[in-house]
Amino acid sequence: MSAIGLYYAFRGMDFAQLIDTISKVNLFWGAAAMVLMVFSVGVRAERWRLILIPFEKIKLHPLFGSTMVGYFGNGILPFRLGEVLRAYSVASFTTLTPSSSFGTIILERILDMVGLVLMIGIFAPTVPSGTLSNGLLLSVGGITLFIFIAIIWLGKSHSQFHEKVIHWQIFESKLGRRILSALNNVLNGITALKDTKHTGMIVFHTLFLWVLYYVSVWIVVKATGIELSWSAMGIVLISTTLAITIPSAPGYVGTYHAAAVYVLTIVYQVELTQAQAFAVIIHAIGFFPLLVIGAVYFIKGSIRFRDLKESPA
Repeated sequence: MSAIGLYYAFRGMDFAQLIDTISKVNLFWGAAAMVLMVFSVGVRAERWRLILIPFEKIKLHPLFGSTMVGYFGNGILPFRLGEVLRAYSVASFTTLTPSSSFGTIILERILDMVGLVLMIGIFAPTVPSGTLSNGLLLSVGGITLFIFIAIIWLGKSHSQFHEKVIHWQIFESKLGRRILSALNNVLNGITALKDTKHTGMIVFHTLFLWVLYYVSVWIVVKATGIELSWSAMGIVLISTTLAITIPSAPGYVGTYHAAAVYVLTIVYQVELTQAQAFAVIIHAIGFFPLLVIGAVYFIKGSIRFRDLKESPA
């Protein structure tokens, strides 16, 4: 998908004109967007800290480091495997198992999607007719809400489910018991909201993250000099967010760029080279600072790739 995305995004590219357009970007606004993206990781780490309180009280800085390690992993590994690396990272300095940590990360992503549903509700009605499928956006919203409701139901019933299946023959072997234990840990992580007293703050941080992401798009629009309405910036954010869920090369290369270029050129009639420059810049701002900082935390941390095989589930 990355190759297809890159072909679509940069077809008909005038390389010299693209470089010239990028060179005219306002560096102050570009730097501000980078700082904002790093700050958003701190907000994400704080939300994760609140989610983890029922399991263990952990300070913010180590969780910030683990979150950065996850971004580093997503930047160099395919299929968002950085999330697995992030789970092992936090397990390396806490009593949590990697599977429990991974469960809370899944919960985080579900919360992100719930925030995306709110964004879709706000911005989808503003899309010009015939340019982007409102039905697709609303379908994503409906599916996400269904998953969230299912998680709430699971939180109330998965312990009973565990008691029922623990005696199944498939789980009587040592490997079967280990698989069941890991699965149960993951479910405990996914359903952590049922045990927290900080639901309100978790929701606040989720909404705040989306405000930060929207502001980051606004800043990049300012940096590139593109004329976009407030609603258009919301649609760009929604579209690029959906693009990173598509299986692709590490760092969402191609799919992210294609989504940005499509929305800007087809929906909002932005000139192709400007749209391509915008796609390159907004991807770089959200990718390289987190990759570099994540690499530093990865190198400084105790976790190594070989630990993924040695660590218990």
